[in-house]
Amino acid sequence: MKGTYQIYLFALTLVVAIGFFIQRSFNGSGSLYPIENVEHHPWDVRSFDEVLFGGDSLIMTELTTHFHPFFESNPLPNFWEQERNNPILRDHFTNVQSLMDRGAIANDLNAISVRANRHLGLPLPNQLFFYISGIDLESPCIYFPGTTEDDTKYAFVGLDNFLGAGYPGYDGIPAYQSVLLRQSQLPINYAHALLATLSLENFNDPTLVGQMVYHGKIALATEALTGYSIESSEVLGYGPEQWNFLEANESNIWEVMVREKLLFSTDMMVRQRLSEPAPFSKLGTAMDGDIPGRVARYIGYKLVKSYAENHRELSLKEIIKIRDAQKFLRDAQYKP
Repeated sequence: MKGTYQIYLFALTLVVAIGFFIQRSFNGSGSLYPIENVEHHPWDVRSFDEVLFGGDSLIMTELTTHFHPFFESNPLPNFWEQERNNPILRDHFTNVQSLMDRGAIANDLNAISVRANRHLGLPLPNQLFFYISGIDLESPCIYFPGTTEDDTKYAFVGLDNFLGAGYPGYDGIPAYQSVLLRQSQLPINYAHALLATLSLENFNDPTLVGQMVYHGKIALATEALTGYSIESSEVLGYGPEQWNFLEANESNIWEVMVREKLLFSTDMMVRQRLSEPAPFSKLGTAMDGDIPGRVARYIGYKLVKSYAENHRELSLKEIIKIRDAQKFLRDAQYKP
């Protein structure tokens, strides 16, 4: 009996251990802040573009009643008639109608909003508006949390910013930018719009590492807000080949940054070469023709993620509210 009991205890311990490691494997280091049971938040979803371009005529009283945020800056009927008859905008609208499932998109964005509320305390939007922006590379998604608790909270998504790199309407946009105008980037840009309402910049820090940590915090939070349903490569805007190169050369890139004292550089040109969108990153090495643009953001993400993994006692909100970039550098235990 004693031997049988010992075998039972061993088997039970083994099962518990296997369950633990399976759970660790499922959540992984990438699932640092999972949220179970994301409930649907009731909100009002409206498509301004369908009313503007899809109807037989414009009924201004109806438009200004149901879509009044669009008319606050320009209430003139003639302006909206011109927008309605603009062939480029109408072409964007036709392609959006053919390629996009608004219901599925709204559900994804709803879940992101709920996670942002639970993780970061951001107010839940009351209304979501889809519209045709005329291609807005700076603000494809907008979140307005209001200035008081009683204000209506709005979210806006310009659907024509996510029609795919091959869309003819993107001709003239540099390839390194148009490649990101794909539908898989829509939830990422929406998460960025939510995060943009928070103060995540580092205090009076013009250094490259300050920029790295800032973008690293955004990427870490974006993964959490999208429920870890999107690959890290997509969150950072890289294709498979670019990501594989960065993963294979992470330690070499980090070594160059440290050796050349780039981390604490306040040279605007250094930040532009290594952190801003571009076809390639210019580190001054033989690899430059292969290093994807925004490499400093990639390293910044790895740095912030390492900090988070080594400080599990901190919440996502506490992590991204740290505004001392050098604290991440000191305490991340980052060793690529």
